[in-house]
This record gives sequence, C-alpha cells and structure tokens, in this order.
Amino acid sequence: MRSQYSQFNAMGGGNNSEMFPDPFQDMASLSMPDSLRNTLHWCEYIYQVFGTYRMAMERIISYFLTDIEVGGDVSDDEKSKYEDFLGNTIDAITVLQSLMRDRMCYGNSFASLIVPFNRFLQCPKTGDMYPLREVYKHSVFNFEWSNFEFIATCPRTGWRGKWKVIDKPDDEQRKLKVKQWNPHDIEILHDPFTDDVDFIWRIPEDYKKMIRDGNLFHLERCGEQVLLAIKHNQVFRFNKDVIFHMKEPTLAGIRNRGWGIPRILSNFRQIWYVQVLRRYNEAIALDYVIPFRLITPDVRPGGGGSMGMQDPLMSFNGGDFGGQVKSMIRKRRRDPASWQVLPFPVKYQMLGGDANQLAPVDLINQGTETLLNDAGTPVDLYKGSLQLQTAPVALRLFESTWHHLVHDTNTFLAWLVRQVSQVMSWEIVEVNLKRVTIADDMQKQMSVLQLMMGQQLSGTSGLKAIGFDWDTEQNLISEEARKQQELQARSQEEMEQAGFAQEIASGMPPGGGGAPAAGGGQAAGGGQNPAGPDAASAMGAGGTPVSTYVQSMGPDTPVSPNDLMATAEQLAQELLGLPEGIKDSELRKLKQYNEVLHSIVRAKMDQQRNQMKQQGGAMLQQQMQAGGGGGGGGVGA
Repeated sequence: MRSQYSQFNAMGGGNNSEMFPDPFQDMASLSMPDSLRNTLHWCEYIYQVFGTYRMAMERIISYFLTDIEVGGDVSDDEKSKYEDFLGNTIDAITVLQSLMRDRMCYGNSFASLIVPFNRFLQCPKTGDMYPLREVYKHSVFNFEWSNFEFIATCPRTGWRGKWKVIDKPDDEQRKLKVKQWNPHDIEILHDPFTDDVDFIWRIPEDYKKMIRDGNLFHLERCGEQVLLAIKHNQVFRFNKDVIFHMKEPTLAGIRNRGWGIPRILSNFRQIWYVQVLRRYNEAIALDYVIPFRLITPDVRPGGGGSMGMQDPLMSFNGGDFGGQVKSMIRKRRRDPASWQVLPFPVKYQMLGGDANQLAPVDLINQGTETLLNDAGTPVDLYKGSLQLQTAPVALRLFESTWHHLVHDTNTFLAWLVRQVSQVMSWEIVEVNLKRVTIADDMQKQMSVLQLMMGQQLSGTSGLKAIGFDWDTEQNLISEEARKQQELQARSQEEMEQAGFAQEIASGMPPGGGGAPAAGGGQAAGGGQNPAGPDAASAMGAGGTPVSTYVQSMGPDTPVSPNDLMATAEQLAQELLGLPEGIKDSELRKLKQYNEVLHSIVRAKMDQQRNQMKQQGGAMLQQQMQAGGGGGGGGVGA
C-alpha cells in the first residue's frame, strides 16, 4: 500500500507539512477500467467514437502497408502461386490492415487459417455416404438432430440410428480464408517461467444455441471438436501453432499473462481530457451560438411624474403588450416589407451569442496535439502538412518507433505461408512487406542508378533499390518490343491499303507488259521484261521504288539473272523501309508488271525480316547479359 505521506501528496515529509493532493488521482483515474475484459470493452468503445485517435492509428497502419514481396530459392511458378493467393484469393493487404487495426485498438489480434470442408453422413450398415444437406432436406431419410447425434433412416435397408460423420477438407486455393477471432472470446493459458501460451475459445452462447437448435447452415460448418465442446458445455482449445497472436509490446514488470496491453490505456487520461473539452464545447455550441433576442417596453420621458419618466406598463396591460409584439413578429415573417405599428416605444436586446469567446479552441488543439504525440503519431503527418526539409529525419524516427509493427506483420506473413504450404503442399517461400521509402532515399537512388549504368552494380540490385524487379522488367521490355513490331506492321499494312485504294480511285493505270529480251528470246514470266542493270540508280531518282523502276525500264533493256537478283535485293531493302500501306501497293504494282520479279522480291523481304529478328534478339540478349552481369566480363567481340 502506498504511504500516506508519499512524494506526490506531501511536502517536507513531516506530519505538520501542508498536504497537497495526489496529482495522479484525477477524474480520469476514477474512470479507468480495473480488469482486462473491461479494458477491451473500453478500448473498443473509444476506438469507435473517438475519431481523432482512430484516424491517427489508421494513418500509421496505412503508412506501413506496402506491397508484398515474394522471394526465396524457389521457382518462378511457385512464386506466382503465392502472389496470386496473397493478392487475389485472401487479399493479404486487407487482412493485414484488419489485424493491425485490432492490435491498435485491443492491443491484441488473433487469426487462423480456415480450411473449409464438406460434411457427409455415412450409414454404418451399408457404408453409403450422402451429403448432410441431402440427408437433412429429403424426407426419405427422416433426419433428426438429437443429443448432438445425426439420426437418419437408411433408404436401402430401412435401418434407423446414429450415422457416422465424415468431413472431407475442401482445400481448393480459392476457398481458403483467414479468420479473425474476437478478443472478447479468447482466453490465454500462460506459463510465467517459459512464457509459453495456449489459446482457448470461449464459444459464444448465441452460437451454442444455433448449434443446439440444429440449424443446417451451422451444422454443415461446425467442426466435430467444436460440436463436442458445445455438447459438454466446455471451452475449445486450439492446437499448437493453429492461431497467430499479434500483441502490443509491454514492460517486463507488468504481469500481463500473455496479453498485450492496449496503447489506448496508456493514453486514457489524455483522451479523457480532450473529450471533456469537447463535451463543454458542445454545451457552449448548444447555448451560446445563437443569441437570445428580447423585446421589452421602453421607458420614455413623460409628463408630470416625480422622476420625469413614464413607464408604459403604468398605462398598458402586460398581456396586451406581449400579444401585440407577437402579432407584429408574425406579420413581419409573412411579409418582410410590411409596416408595423405599436402604440408605445420598445427596446430590443440580444443576449448571449458569444460562443467564440467561450469556446476552448486553443485548449482542444493543444490537447489533441499532445494526444497525437503520446500515441506516436507526428502531428504534421496526421494533418498532411509534413515539410520536406524535416521529413527525412522525422520519418526515419517515426519508422524506428513503429518497427515492431512491421516486424509483427512480416511474422504473420511467414506464419501464413507455413500454414498454406502444409495445406496445399506448396514449397515455403520468403514473404515480407517492402520497406517504406522516404524522401532522403533520393540521393541514394541516384547513386545506385549511376553505379548500375557504370556496371559496378548489378541490374537486379539497382532496380531493387528503386522498387523494381530486374526479371520482371526484362520480360516487360521483350513483350513491349514484340508488341511494338506488331503495331508497326499493322500500321504499315493499313497505310499501304489506303494508298492502293487512292491510286485506284485516281484512275492510275497499272504497269504494262515488257519488251523482248536480248538475243531474240523471251524473258521468263510470260514475255514480260525483268529488271535492267540501271534499276538501282533509277530507284534513287525519286518516287516510290516500283514506280521509279517501271518508268526507267526501256523496251530493249538487256537483263541477266545477276541483274534480276540484284534488283530484287535492292527493291526488298527499299520496300521494307516504307509504311505497310505503301509497301503493299508497290508489291501489287510489281506483280502486275512482272510476276517473277515480284516472287523474288517477296522472298528477299522475308529473308531480310528473319535476319533483322535474329539481330534484334542477339542485341536484346547482350543487353540482358550486360544489365544482369554486374561487374563481370562483357560479351566477347
């Protein structure tokens, strides 16, 4: 027991010293909860109704919720499975936010991985199995839920009695879910020597009633062990490592018996103080914002009175005065432009309306800022007015203060991966939240990028420093290059088709037949002229390649096979550099002029395209090797 003359309630230590009140025995102390269960209820209430504290905690949670990184020495397919499960199946970010919210409110949060199952009933005589829903609903089974036993009639033999329960786990990835447990229903068995704990679920009475009543929806989902606990009116004890406990760190001297002490309890006095100010501010708003208006008879200078003044109430009835004033007010409200007449002068007064002078605005602001600092939330971060000059140091201190919060979330992710790997038979991967990046990382990022460009740092480390993955980026670069080639080819084809349609619309005649070849023979291709030796110079004179070539050809131009191949090579090179629409138009004109040359040009174009693809792939591979090789040797010349 505390001494009567402690350092807080006495000065000088003597019995005759003047007594001072204990500064810790304030009004807030009289309302503080005195048990763990009351503490949880109080914290829940404050977190729900006290918006400033709740939003401060929500902003802290949101600040540290970053993207989830999946790593480890496993295959990319295994990583992709976990990324899809964490991102789409259970929405791990939302789960983490809910768990941290419980931790901020109650000081504790509990979670477990739920594997759903399908419940069947098996006849002990025939071994036939039927889904519980079918047995429950069909009259042929005459189902009965009695004394926590599944009683039914076998449709084959007519035997009636207790059927065996068989639960088959439904371990599909999409059906797994994370269950948050209500802290009010959890008990902790704690060993003071080893700090080992076990968790117990005090099954809510309303859930017990629904099970006892035999509701199908709940009978399909309630595990056999839970059914047994409800039957004997007992608590349910979790197996080891089935439930994850995230808790607020506390001092070693506090006998918390495995529980975390809510942060709200440490700030209870300040929350109480701010709420008192808000309560009185509400009273001021109710009574002092709108002034009270008053109309009274006015004393005017009179005749022969002893005081030289005449009171209107000496000659008018008070009821008549009130009635006339109320009638005047009603007329004024109906018609603001109307004239009102009173047989006596009146006096108008306004009482109150001084809420601005009475409202404790400065006290509320000061109390709120003190509360935010006590709760570990920078005031500027809460208000969204953090200055860039002070952000690096302030945020680094802020992150260090809440390091345990990030550690708890990463620990939960590791626990969740272990649970999922056991259920789904997947490999275990490394999962954690990305580190929060702050403003003073900019200089470091620039240095990292410069080192990467100088091949003194690997591309994997360089891109990771700025929040990117090297493998992913290289795959995206290859995909973008492929799509860019497809789009360019499609655009060129559309332009060629548009150019050909324009030529047809303008009435331009197609190229005609050729002249006889030298020596009196006919050139291949039905007597049409192939290219001559001066085709290359003619194509550079202007116009499109095929049109220039056709115009330059003469009727007696000699042609050799070497000239034909050279012309085809030159035409293929120039046509590949044209948009798709113009290229197709030129090829159609060439086919009308000389089918043989057209076939050779098409073959040459395909050959050149394949060469360009091979060269582009080799260049891309060199870039990937240069970017991922760090400070190693380059590609040989």
